[in-house]
Amino acid sequence: MTPKIIPVTLVTLMLAACNSQKDASNATFANALEKHLAGPGSCITIKPFVSAADRQSYPMTVTLFVKKGWDSQSVVDQNNAIMTRQLDPLVKAGVLSVAPGKNSEAAPARIYSLTDAGQKAIESADSTAMCVGHYKVDEVASFTQPETVNGQTTSRVIFTASPVDVPDWAKRQDVQNAYSGLADALAPQIKSARTLVLASDGWIDAAEFRQ
Repeated sequence: MTPKIIPVTLVTLMLAACNSQKDASNATFANALEKHLAGPGSCITIKPFVSAADRQSYPMTVTLFVKKGWDSQSVVDQNNAIMTRQLDPLVKAGVLSVAPGKNSEAAPARIYSLTDAGQKAIESADSTAMCVGHYKVDEVASFTQPETVNGQTTSRVIFTASPVDVPDWAKRQDVQNAYSGLADALAPQIKSARTLVLASDGWIDAAEFRQ
């Protein structure tokens, strides 16, 4: 068998690329952070919750308050509006649909289901969580000098990131009002900090290193 000859220049480039991934630099750390922010569980999410629902997934049947005794209809309507305050804005935004129905005991209810837009946003079939975007690194502002403790080389990285791939419905004021913290989560250039660890093939987020 004739041995393969790898040009010295190619070997040099491969070694340089490998070494660059282990360098402590803004570019290297930005690349490691980007990989982490694009990984599993990286979505910016909202998670509707209704205590009177038959399940915390879709289709969701929500049992309604009904008029009893001296209760006025306006009070009943107000109570129902409060109960479904996280769902109704999503109906207006076109992410959920709603229809009148009955619960398992034949009591009045509303049935909330996913629309096509909702199907694209839902994270899993057994949850109400919806993905409203991801973060992308704007820039690495600073990092600590890498130090080795107990055999692990780490650096604390300060950076800014902005949300991307945000659907128009998540930008609606009524949706953002219904979910505390959503407006802040979708703000540009959010300052954050992560600890990176030097692995055999380069820098990775500490959370991934522990997996």
